[in-house]
Amino acid sequence: MPKIPFVKPATSSIFRFIDIVILLLSYTLSSFCYAYDIGYQGTHILTHGALEELAKVFEKKYGKSIFVKGGGCADGIAVVANNRLEMGGICCPLNNDVAKKNNLIAHEVASDIKVVIVNPKNPLTNLSLKQVSDIHKGHIKKWKEVGGYNKPIAVIFRQHCQDKEEPVRELLGIDKISEKAIVVNTDKEVIEYVEKFPAAIGITSRVFAKKARVKMINIDGISPTPENTEKGIYKLKGGLYVITKGQPSGDVKKFIDFILSREGQSIIGKEFAKVK
Repeated sequence: MPKIPFVKPATSSIFRFIDIVILLLSYTLSSFCYAYDIGYQGTHILTHGALEELAKVFEKKYGKSIFVKGGGCADGIAVVANNRLEMGGICCPLNNDVAKKNNLIAHEVASDIKVVIVNPKNPLTNLSLKQVSDIHKGHIKKWKEVGGYNKPIAVIFRQHCQDKEEPVRELLGIDKISEKAIVVNTDKEVIEYVEKFPAAIGITSRVFAKKARVKMINIDGISPTPENTEKGIYKLKGGLYVITKGQPSGDVKKFIDFILSREGQSIIGKEFAKVK
């Protein structure tokens, strides 16, 4: 039987290969982290309603890339407070204590249009602001009390920013929601309930309602449009803010200035009420 020659394992070659893989992975991760000039994360409302388009136009105009990611108000505060990103997005006024502790500054860039939504099968097209308030407080319990059919009202309420001056609660004077209300955590859940149940009512952002199978209700005879909100005749609204750590400078300041410019506000005005 011929002798089989002993082949020494290519240990050094294997280690060299592993070293190369690790190096390439490290380079890839580093490249990803530094692929953008500045970054933003925060409320889905502002992210999908305008920030994604604003970032693309800004990059084309100035050659500066912006990382944009959705999330909630808590995400927007955390990424800036912990120095992970330069900008965060929130849809409620910044708490003074949180702002002071973390040196955060809120820059209002848009006004979100809050809309009252019902199922498309609901014949109503208008409610007064007081009726909306009374429905959510449980003072009005049936649709026939506001000119609708003889069915109980199913209130779908998003529990949002409980430690802040949330604009919907403030405007409607809601300190305690109806005991029979279905309380949810997201706009998506509000919309899903209203799409499914003919007797349901909810409040969400216009930017989400436009894409859903729901009907937006006029308030005191006024339709929820950017123009009516800017005129001040449609009242159900709330500020949208970009937050920074301290006063912005460099590319961050340039981007915020761009959002507040005529060109930037024209993009804002497609879905929201302009603030300038």
